[in-house]
Amino acid sequence: MQNKEIEEYLKKLNCRGCYCKCPLDQPNCARSKVFIKEAMEKYEANKK
Repeated sequence: MQNKEIEEYLKKLNCRGCYCKCPLDQPNCARSKVFIKEAMEKYEANKK
């Protein structure tokens, strides 16, 4: 269940790694890993 919640959260966020601004649940560049990690940390912090 938690994976689905995280997926929904990432859908709402865009990558800032390049000009494409892909949703973080479907990134198209390697730079997105940094932004996904950042979003996951923020998500976990807000759940506590």
